[in-house]
Amino acid sequence: MHIIKCNEYCGDHGESLFHCLRDCSYSMEIWKNIGFSSQHFFSSNSVQVWLKEGATSSRSILFLSGLWWIWRHRNLMCIGNETLSVIQLCSNIYSLKETISSVFNRTATAPPLERFIPWNNNNLQGTILNVDGSCSGDPIRTGYGGILRNNSGSFISPFSGYINHSYDILFAELSALYQGLILDINLNFEEVACYSDSLLTVNLIKEDLNHFHVYAVLIQNIKDLFSSRNFSLHHSLREGNQCADFLANLGASNDEVLSIHSNPPQRAFSLCCNRMN
Repeated sequence: MHIIKCNEYCGDHGESLFHCLRDCSYSMEIWKNIGFSSQHFFSSNSVQVWLKEGATSSRSILFLSGLWWIWRHRNLMCIGNETLSVIQLCSNIYSLKETISSVFNRTATAPPLERFIPWNNNNLQGTILNVDGSCSGDPIRTGYGGILRNNSGSFISPFSGYINHSYDILFAELSALYQGLILDINLNFEEVACYSDSLLTVNLIKEDLNHFHVYAVLIQNIKDLFSSRNFSLHHSLREGNQCADFLANLGASNDEVLSIHSNPPQRAFSLCCNRMN
């Protein structure tokens, strides 16, 4: 295995496998952020023992997901000169962990049950805004979308848009929320309940701002919009956000930076009707 020199990235001249995967200050911060912070985790002097303990522990999938993304990110930095934030890396690690877990938890004889989640799962009053981001395909295309409805489910305004300068799903999720809030304000709504199925997005808006975050300006702009009116933000499961998901994919498939639809696309209309029945 080729060991990548670390001195130009973290200031340390170590080139050992342990340093790259565990003891580099950058790698250590990632491990601690995903819950591996015990002194024992960082004390082993044997790579083989450390890997075996991590791969056979109760958190083996999370450990292996962290291992993969730390090594992959190190190569991205050194070969492609690409750097991801700690928050984005942790999000990627948890996403990989959930994907692996879902594969191993499926049974061949029992197909997964479809979950029916209300689009307004807290039965909130006022205007309801569902938003989502999309980043997929080959080549990758990024978009966002959302839909405004009243609390009885009637359509007010669906919207979608294409992002041509980013391949980051977090940026797409934040953009969807920002554009939805701007639309709310332009329509002069005073009370809006916003739903996003991106827990990372919800937490970034609700928690204190990290001024070093790559999207700090956009996050602060969204926080300002929330504080200007009686707007609230809530996490939704994906099953309750299918209409916004469709609009986000629609945005990614077109070249329009922002489209405000006078009528909901037929597929979006069908999804929403099915969810409300």
